[in-house]
Amino acid sequence: MRFSRCSRGIAALAVVLALLALFFDALPAALVSGGLVVFLAVRGALFLSGLSSAARSLAVDRALSPLLVRQGTAVTVGTKGRIMVPPGYAATIADLPPHGAVVSGATEVAAAGDFRLDYAITPMTTGEHAFRGVILSFSDPFFATTLTIRTGGTLAPSLVVLPSTEYPVGGREGYGERESAAFSAQKSQEIRSFRGYLPGDDPRRIDWKLSAKYDTLYVREYLGRAEFATLLAIDLPDAGLPYDREAFERLKEAAASVIIARMQDRVPFSVLLVSGPNLVSYTPLDRDPQRLVALITKLAPVSRLHYLYRYRSTGSLRRRYAPLASSSEPFVQRLSAIAAAPLSHRLPHTFELQVSRVFQALPGSSAHLFTLADRDASHLRILAEQAALRGIRLEVHVPKEGHDPGRLSRSLAAPVAVV
Repeated sequence: MRFSRCSRGIAALAVVLALLALFFDALPAALVSGGLVVFLAVRGALFLSGLSSAARSLAVDRALSPLLVRQGTAVTVGTKGRIMVPPGYAATIADLPPHGAVVSGATEVAAAGDFRLDYAITPMTTGEHAFRGVILSFSDPFFATTLTIRTGGTLAPSLVVLPSTEYPVGGREGYGERESAAFSAQKSQEIRSFRGYLPGDDPRRIDWKLSAKYDTLYVREYLGRAEFATLLAIDLPDAGLPYDREAFERLKEAAASVIIARMQDRVPFSVLLVSGPNLVSYTPLDRDPQRLVALITKLAPVSRLHYLYRYRSTGSLRRRYAPLASSSEPFVQRLSAIAAAPLSHRLPHTFELQVSRVFQALPGSSAHLFTLADRDASHLRILAEQAALRGIRLEVHVPKEGHDPGRLSRSLAAPVAVV
């Protein structure tokens, strides 16, 4: 709660009168000073009561058009509501759009009864985004304050943002498998399904016959097209252990240089951040190189919750015991059976499942792994094995301080580049 200029003047006058009463033993000055203090206290209590009453009466109803959009597409926001402001007070309502959205138009309005806000936002990040509530600015001639309200309808609805359009627009070269420019009137096996049109979809994918039948625009989803992307997997150091800061900075520069080198190609990148066997975050198919470079330059060590030591996947263990099963000696065969028995019901590690899902969803053919390689390499083997299972070419980047050609090449079975 802030004092207005009027209340600050009254408080200063009360202090002056109190000092006057103290030094000159002036009883009237003391009475007036006390009266001013009581007046401010009563006005403060009334102000808090009016603020509480207005906040309880606030009702917000927000509408978005549309609720499902492509990244970078403008969304119309209409926020209407009602607030009961007691006489003698003034209130202002400000809407709080989702983080990372570019706002166009006024998001603040003076409210006394019914109010309405109309503006547009352009979401720049993918995923599901909720509004952050509303800000109630409340004032009277003596006090003023702001209150952020995040309850009920102030957070709804959520906006779902899909990645930018999959289909290359005219005048730009496409990547990966190329669909035929002429669509056949007959049913094609390459069409996987149909879905409703979203702003940003290429018009060439609209199925006009189906759209005319149901009076709604539908677009085709294709099976054949696979857009080749590059995965950047970055192994962050453990914040709880010492690490080489200079080597880590060089590693981040190497990751950024991979993005800059292919900036002109407009190839999408997926960024997988891990720290040992801990998946930190995953950003799929991002086409903005500047945002990716900014993300990489801000990377820092994280605290690891889980560790692996000399972990081997079930597949690698089976390959290791396979030669024993082909032996003709009874002892070796028995040893092979004992060693292979637990593998039939052995569950994969959680990190192994997470990496498998990432590579399975990646429509790409190349990956770069950046790591200090200064400790146990179990998680690095998991990444290399999952890339090999999906037929994805993997290149490992390590600083010269952690480069051990024999150990890395033998355990990862992938080319190693020294940075």
